[in-house]
This record gives sequence, C-alpha cells and structure tokens, in this order.
Amino acid sequence: MEKSSQIANILMDKKAVTINATEPYTYVSGIRSPIYCDNRRLMYYPEERKAITTAFVDKIKELNPDIIAGTASSAICWAAWIADELQKPMVYVRKKSKGYGQNKLIEGGDIDGKKVVVVEDLVSTGGSSVNAVESCRLAGADVIAMIAIFTYEFEKARKKFEEAKCDTFFLTTFSELTKVAAENNIVDTQKLDLVQSWNADPAGWGPKNGFPNAEPKN
Repeated sequence: MEKSSQIANILMDKKAVTINATEPYTYVSGIRSPIYCDNRRLMYYPEERKAITTAFVDKIKELNPDIIAGTASSAICWAAWIADELQKPMVYVRKKSKGYGQNKLIEGGDIDGKKVVVVEDLVSTGGSSVNAVESCRLAGADVIAMIAIFTYEFEKARKKFEEAKCDTFFLTTFSELTKVAAENNIVDTQKLDLVQSWNADPAGWGPKNGFPNAEPKN
C-alpha cells in the first residue's frame, strides 16, 4: 500500500484529483460528485510523471507483455513512456474507427497473437476500458491485463471486468485517496463519511445529501 499512498499523494498534490463535499462537482451525466479526476494534469510535472511511469513499469514487468496498448487519448502518453522504459512495441486503441482509410481501431502495428497490457489513466464505470480490451481481442491479441492510474472503485466497473474475464490493476484507488485526504486534513473527519459514501451510489448520492442532479449535457 505504500506505493498506492505515494501515487494518491501525487494526485492530490498536483490537483489531478480534487475533493469538494461542500459544493460538489456536476458530471456530464448530471450526477453530483464530491470528487473530480483529471489525470491529464500529471503530464505537466516531470518528477511526478516519472514516479507514476515507474510504478506502471514495476507492475507491468511482472506481467511480461509483448506490447503496451494505450487508450485514446488520455493514456497514449503513459503507454509511450512505459513502452520506452521497457523497450516494448506500443500501439494505441481508438474509441471508434475513423470511418475512412484502413478503418482501424488499433494504431501502430499488428497485435495478432501477442500478449498485450492495456493502459488507462482512469477507470470510472469501466465501459470504455472494457471496449478497449475487446478491441484488442478482436484484433487477435491475448489481453493479459488492464492497468490504470486511478479507479473510482465502482461495483459496476468491477462486474464489467469480471464479465469480460480481464484482470485489472490500479496504481491507486478511491479508498486510498480518501484515506490520504483525511490524513493530510484535505477532508475533515465530519465530511469524510460523506465523501466515502459517494462511490457506493454515485447517481443517488447528490439527491440524498441535498445536491440535486442536473440534466445530462449532450
């Protein structure tokens, strides 16, 4: 857990993850949340970027894949840094095919018959991550795992990965991050239970706590 705590501290310190239980955030879906994650901020900081890349590499070395696959667009940079450290081929996975040219979902090279690790920056409901895994499988790859910087630990995501028969690894988690936030007095003890209750029922959390959900944004 020491490394997980280190990564959680980085996310909080660089405001890649922020917590506000007094004026919760509104997601595109309209649900209200006391936590917001934007891991794109991490690419800006060389030292922290290196620490996260090293944490990825340490885990992925154990899995010994042939190819690193980053999801478009937020995990392409992480996949590139990881592949460079490991001296492995790298591809990236589109959310959908271009609809012209070769109409590919996988960009960079052939993954047929290869062992692949899919790299993500964030897992929320798990839908896009599982889609990336399935895209690699359709291209003939043996996907040995999906690994991400951070997960909200939604039960829905856990079930999706279980149904997809895909192993998952996370550098840090919602549980670890809220613990670190409490230890660093980022969240006071009175608000901690409120924040921690969110991921058990994200859609119902706002209305239950006096923060009506909004209309989804197209």
